[in-house]
Amino acid sequence: MTMDGPRTSRLAFAGVSALTVLTWYALPDAVRSRRARAVIKAGLLGVTAAGAVMIPQVFPEVRDFRPGPLIDLPAPALVSLGVGATALAAAGTVWFEKAVFASGERRRARGVRCAHTPPAVAMALATGAVALADWTKLAGMDRWHPSV
Repeated sequence: MTMDGPRTSRLAFAGVSALTVLTWYALPDAVRSRRARAVIKAGLLGVTAAGAVMIPQVFPEVRDFRPGPLIDLPAPALVSLGVGATALAAAGTVWFEKAVFASGERRRARGVRCAHTPPAVAMALATGAVALADWTKLAGMDRWHPSV
């Protein structure tokens, strides 16, 4: 196994993704200062952005994937749907982040040590598993996509 092979790249991508999620969600157990957490999370967002840029290199099978239009709507309607979906995703993310943090704080108030870490570990493991999955086979792309 070479260090630049596709399997190694995918393992590294999954590992960094899982460690980023673990750090993000377990951070309140290690850093109590809200300002320090914000600075660290800004750095983690940089890691996430770098990971997003690496996706075509780590998952080369998606480079040539060009799905056809799912629905035939005029451009303004598609833009409106995109803006609405983005707003919904942002609101959902904010709600999820607040719910996870509040849940950890409730556990901490009950006296649980490292109250944020167990859910962080579960989310990190799920993230690693998603990154390691062969989505081309799971989605059936290997049947109709010639480069897979």
